[in-house]
Amino acid sequence: MSPRGGSSQGRGAISPSASQRERRGHGPATPKGRERRNEILRAARRVFEERGFLETRVADIVAAADVAQGTFYTYFDSKESVFAEVAQQVIDAMMDDLHVEYVQDMEPVERIRRAMVRFVDAYRPNAVMIGLIEQVGTFTPEMRRLRLVLRESFVERTARGIRRMQAEGIADSTADSVMLAEVLGAMVDQICYLWFFLGKDFDADEVVQALTTVWARGIGVATG
Repeated sequence: MSPRGGSSQGRGAISPSASQRERRGHGPATPKGRERRNEILRAARRVFEERGFLETRVADIVAAADVAQGTFYTYFDSKESVFAEVAQQVIDAMMDDLHVEYVQDMEPVERIRRAMVRFVDAYRPNAVMIGLIEQVGTFTPEMRRLRLVLRESFVERTARGIRRMQAEGIADSTADSVMLAEVLGAMVDQICYLWFFLGKDFDADEVVQALTTVWARGIGVATG
């Protein structure tokens, strides 16, 4: 699961033709081409999750997708480029899973608890890729940017929720909503990283209860 050993798969890449450069820049023009590209992305995610980033080779992705190496290079110019796209898909899926309609008359602590459950449920199926993005981000600027995009999207969404509760008189109106979102969001993110990527054994109900309590107290909501 961890990206150890090996080197980047930049060597040996096939020089793209003009038509390949066009497809890379604008995407495949036909439904069959789009599906073939998606098959490569799905296979790449499986391989990255099984082998880690550094140990994965383009040849591994090609084998998993059951395509020719030239087909891979029709759509992607390197292992790094396909990893970046898989990572972006994961981030987009997580943000979609976190979307929820605002319920104004819900009891505040229950509202927070449900938010914690949503984050845990969104993180769990994507944990390996998120962990790899975290690791690859230490030496790849593009992955660092993607990781920050995920954090910033979550922080922005969370800060809006805190401001809404402040406006309702539920949360501490004197607190900086963005800083609270940064600090409390880092807490939830790190717990999920320890739990789902590093494999620390937690009881799900206890984790959600603890996160809910700390989050509620952090923003000034009475927990009874």
